[in-house]
Amino acid sequence: MLYITTKYLKPGMILAKDLYLYSSSNFSSLMLVKGQVLNNTYINRIKYHKFDGVYIENEAFSDIDVESYISDKLKTKALKEIRDTYYEFQIGSGKITPYMIKQMSSIVKNIVTELLYKDDLAYNVIDFKNYDSYTFQHCLNVAILSISTGISLGLSEYKLNEIGLAAILHDIGKMLIPLEILNKPGKLTEEEFEIIKTHPVNAMNQLKNLVSPAVLRAIEDHHEKIDGTGYPNGKENSNINPYAKILAISDVYDALTSDRPYRKAVFPNEVVEYLMGCADKHFDYEILNHFIKIIVAYPIGTFVRLSNKQLAVVVKNYSENISRPLVRTINKDGTVGEDLDLLHDKEYMNVTILDMGYDYENCSVTNTLIASK
Repeated sequence: MLYITTKYLKPGMILAKDLYLYSSSNFSSLMLVKGQVLNNTYINRIKYHKFDGVYIENEAFSDIDVESYISDKLKTKALKEIRDTYYEFQIGSGKITPYMIKQMSSIVKNIVTELLYKDDLAYNVIDFKNYDSYTFQHCLNVAILSISTGISLGLSEYKLNEIGLAAILHDIGKMLIPLEILNKPGKLTEEEFEIIKTHPVNAMNQLKNLVSPAVLRAIEDHHEKIDGTGYPNGKENSNINPYAKILAISDVYDALTSDRPYRKAVFPNEVVEYLMGCADKHFDYEILNHFIKIIVAYPIGTFVRLSNKQLAVVVKNYSENISRPLVRTINKDGTVGEDLDLLHDKEYMNVTILDMGYDYENCSVTNTLIASK
């Protein structure tokens, strides 16, 4: 399978994975099934719901199989519970109840259990995000990434559950901020940003006596930075809650790899570079190293451009070096070339990945490839 951005979808392409629509009005419906032949109507629906892209079947890459990071059943249930909790707080009772915390804790426990039994924690999938449910998907993704990082760090199951609960609830304070500020398509004014900066304290005030002190502090501190330039309290390294240091990295990664009203999503490899550049300034160096072990800079099924001017598709990643995957080249006539192992084959040690694109503006090469079934 290949990952193709929505812009380049064409009638006749075959969907390689089920496509779920997560929205506030019709929560979790199976929009299109695996094996569905796309036509203009289906493509327009995908565009309407603002999906970044989808996985498409292709014979030349039939050996690529991208598995969901957590089961679709658990993801659907988790997103619904998160949505219900956030909405009940925002437009219902106006407060967080012990029952809500119990529901969230149950979801987190299930996520922890699934992740602990995964053979490979590499985050190798491009998540199908649609803008309608960004807040809920973001909270779930931050939980998944934070728990996985905790597993890499060797934390106990008890601590993994605490981290997951803090992650799922980390943005609930934003429910008290006006939507016109949260969803503003342009740059925030200084006054608006000051309002945004209240959300950790908003959450902490609502969650007092409902969660453990460690979870409470993690939520309060998730925007603090190692060098003391974060908010709300400008804490420095040793004063920042350890869970919050994990949340901070996961939060920034998922936010930057998501479309927002004011910008397009950033490619995973570029976000990894950004995070590494912020090590020991914004983020804890040791935790970041463990985070990067689970994050894949070049997800399998995506297009990359090599330093030898060849176009290629990522076939396999290696946890020991996320920047040197196994790739399959594409010839200028659109036919498939050879596999290059950028990590283990000495012949290609001088070949590097210059940039990543899920596809390219100049599609004369990829048109033939994508059209093949």
